[in-house]
Parts: sequence; structure tokens; C-alpha cells
Amino acid sequence: MNLKGVKPRTHLIMDLLLFVLLMLVAFSTLLEHSLPQQAIHTRFMLHVIHGMTGIAMCITVGIHLLIHLPWIRSQLERWITNRG
Repeated sequence: MNLKGVKPRTHLIMDLLLFVLLMLVAFSTLLEHSLPQQAIHTRFMLHVIHGMTGIAMCITVGIHLLIHLPWIRSQLERWITNRG
């Protein structure tokens, strides 16, 4: 897989998407746990939002790592050669 042609705009979009997903995961959890026990339906909806955005975030992190795989490999090779 040749990903050297990934444009900086793609990196920016991925970073912004990860940031938005992280905020959704965090705020849905904070809101869910700050609501009273009687707000069952709202808490359930926030729980669903938390789960869906968490899955989307995991997928986005995986794609993000794939995009940066050439850099990760070069850093590992550099680390291995400097150790020996």
C-alpha cells in the first residue's frame, strides 16, 4: 500500500475528525453520568452515542495509523539501527 501521496489536507481532516469524535465520546460520558437516575431514556441515548462514536473513533485511529505507516516504519528502522 503506497500512501506517500497523502495530502496535508487529508491529515488535517483526519486530525479534526479524531478531535470531534474524542469530544463526543468525552462529553457523552460526562453528560450521561451527571444526569439523575430518573432520566433513563436520555441516559440510554447518551450511552448509544458514546458507543457509536467510540467505534467510529477506533476506526478513524486505525486509518490514521495506516496513513502514517511509512513514517512509523522509518522511525522503527532508525531506532533499530541506532541501537546496534
